[in-house]
Amino acid sequence: MTRKRTASIAAATATGLGVLLVTGLPADAARLITGADIKNGSITRADVRKGTLTLDRLSRPTQRLILSNGAVGPTGPRGATGPRGATGARGATGPRGATGSAGARGANGTNGVTGYQVVQNSSANDTAQTKTISIDCPAGKVVLGGGATAAGNDTAVLQSSNPDGNSRWAARATIPGGAPGSGWQLNGYAICANVTP
Repeated sequence: MTRKRTASIAAATATGLGVLLVTGLPADAARLITGADIKNGSITRADVRKGTLTLDRLSRPTQRLILSNGAVGPTGPRGATGPRGATGARGATGPRGATGSAGARGANGTNGVTGYQVVQNSSANDTAQTKTISIDCPAGKVVLGGGATAAGNDTAVLQSSNPDGNSRWAARATIPGGAPGSGWQLNGYAICANVTP
């Protein structure tokens, strides 16, 4: 028996004893397994622990098969769009934002009414039964209101007192039952002003 063969037998014996001591398996469980001992399809990836089988332990044809990467195939067609998911629940209302700063003060507007003025007029003081008067506002001003009263006769009746157009006030009064025995007169006034449209 040569020295090399003796060393191989010693190594195999040590391996068998190690397997028997560590795993409890018989020593022949550590013998070299060849392809003849493996049935096709009986060993899968799940049977090999990660990192325990390196490429140099495989046969040349198997190495070439693993190392030969084929060309990348074309991208497959895009799948159909899936159905739309249900609408999610509405989220809670966020907190109210801070109040913004006050804006700049606007320009003063134009005055609507200026040049306020009261204009008066009176009829003659005589014994006529009926009297009428007109009070005209100055040019450019409009009549805003007015009025009239009779003086000198307590029986006088004011028949009308109203605007006559945009810039005049008119009034009319009479003595019921005929002309009076003494004089009387009709006094009136108009409120006038400039009005901005």
